[in-house]
Amino acid sequence: MKKRSHFAGIFEKFFEIVDDNLQQKVDVVIGIGIDLTQDGKKASPYSRAVALKCLHLFRQGKANNILLSGGYSLNTLTEAEAMAQVISRKVPKRRLFPETGSHRTPGNAQECLKIMKKHKWTSAILVAQQWHARRVKATFRKMWKGKGIDIYVVKAHSSYGGGSQKRLDSFWRFFIWDSVSFLVSKWKGYC
Repeated sequence: MKKRSHFAGIFEKFFEIVDDNLQQKVDVVIGIGIDLTQDGKKASPYSRAVALKCLHLFRQGKANNILLSGGYSLNTLTEAEAMAQVISRKVPKRRLFPETGSHRTPGNAQECLKIMKKHKWTSAILVAQQWHARRVKATFRKMWKGKGIDIYVVKAHSSYGGGSQKRLDSFWRFFIWDSVSFLVSKWKGYC
């Protein structure tokens, strides 16, 4: 894993979103997966950080359930399944829900909304990697607007690198990729 440069760290801290204030217990904490390890057999450092943040919030009593979202796969595990491996021994099985059908942030929002409706959940904490969180927040807030669901967003901090996608290997690559994705999502009306 690569550490970001001092300048990149300052830039990231200045522009990353601020965590929402978690004032109430919610029905579910939703972890948004982002990548796998290079061999596709484990959660990437980003997805691992997301899973552990979800576990932390669950153990703090901030949420009743954990929903892990992500269908990206290298013909082995999906992001959601890999994140579930990280925390499954520490969460009752009936409280852990992997969502493996989504492949992009709008898909995460759509698939998670289906699960929210199925269980009649009306409140959620979204957890995403620190830089990815800005697009996750914008996308979920727009796509879930008017659906009667309270949303709070918090970041899971991780180092860069260690995943299967080279575009995520450093802060600057991640920044460029996610910024372009954010602009495309805005253009398509997702956020």
